[in-house]
Amino acid sequence: MRSNLSILIASALALSGPVHATDNPLDYPSIWSCRAGDVSPYAPRTNWYCDDTDQAQSPAPGAASAPSAAPQRIEIPDIRTAEQMRKELARRLDLATMEPTDDHIRDYLQLWQVTQQKGSTFADAWRRVVWQDPALDYTLTRPANNAAIKVFDTQRDQDQETQLRALAKDHGLIFFFRSDCPYCHAMAPAVKMLADKYGIDVLGVSVDGRGIDEFRHPADGRAQAVAWGVERVPALFIGSKQTGDHAAIGFGAMSVSEIVNRLFVLTGTQPGQTF
Repeated sequence: MRSNLSILIASALALSGPVHATDNPLDYPSIWSCRAGDVSPYAPRTNWYCDDTDQAQSPAPGAASAPSAAPQRIEIPDIRTAEQMRKELARRLDLATMEPTDDHIRDYLQLWQVTQQKGSTFADAWRRVVWQDPALDYTLTRPANNAAIKVFDTQRDQDQETQLRALAKDHGLIFFFRSDCPYCHAMAPAVKMLADKYGIDVLGVSVDGRGIDEFRHPADGRAQAVAWGVERVPALFIGSKQTGDHAAIGFGAMSVSEIVNRLFVLTGTQPGQTF
């Protein structure tokens, strides 16, 4: 029985011909390589996504990359676009910076003068258009000449006083300070002056439990400072007497005019209205 089996195997091998390595599904280089030498259905496959074109397109190891071409010179009469002018001006500046010869600097300055002339022409045309179209003239919103500035400032002062006196009816200021803070001592007289001028109530709040000259008997504001997130003093808040709502006016020492301006901007104007 065993001899018959040996004869049968030998006969099958003889009929099938020689076995090639590529015909054996168990005989291939590696599953980790792309399908190099794909000459049979048993060619190697990878265990990840592989782009067959990657190897063909990747440069050979050690191959030097081709040097980038130097920017081409553009003569001034040939410049037709702003992009061309920017590139040529940058090219001439780079050259004059790295090689500051008289010729290179002169070459750069010649084109620089052209840009200056175009810029001045644009600025002149700009102002002519603005002068003739009041919708485009920002000086009608924010004056630029001295006479108009005085009128603007007078009107603003009147608006600020009206706004602060209206606020004083149902709002008050909360002044957080610390007894050993020199900036708090410097700002306290301004807060007092503001209260006297506009009739607005001011509550002095100490974060260390001790008073200062202008606020000898302050409220103990240590817990309130934590609740309101006051980490720096002096700090000034405005609060509603009816609702208790409050908002920060600012932190750090401020003058009377600065406090008035902030109160007016924050409570009497919309963003961008007077900027």
